[in-house]
Amino acid sequence: MKNLKLSPDDYNEVVAQIVDYMDDKHDLQLGQFEAEFFLDELVKKIAPQFFNLGLNRAMEVIHSNVLTLEELLDLEKEIGEGK
Repeated sequence: MKNLKLSPDDYNEVVAQIVDYMDDKHDLQLGQFEAEFFLDELVKKIAPQFFNLGLNRAMEVIHSNVLTLEELLDLEKEIGEGK
C-alpha cells in the first residue's frame, strides 16, 4: 500500500479539529506539534484497516456487478436462442 497522505489543507484542518476536540472534551491543550504527532500515529495505525475495508467493499461491488452482467448475458443468450 502506498503511503496515504492528506492534502496540506485537509491535514491542517484535521490537526485543528484534534486540538479543538481535546480542548473541548478533555480540557487538554495540545500544541500543533502534539496534534500533528497524534494524527500521524493514528494514520499509521488505522489507515491500513480503512484502506483494506474500502478495497474489500470495492471488490464486493465489482463481484456483484460481474454476477449481474453474467445474468444479463445469459438472458440475452436465451432470448437469442429462442428466435
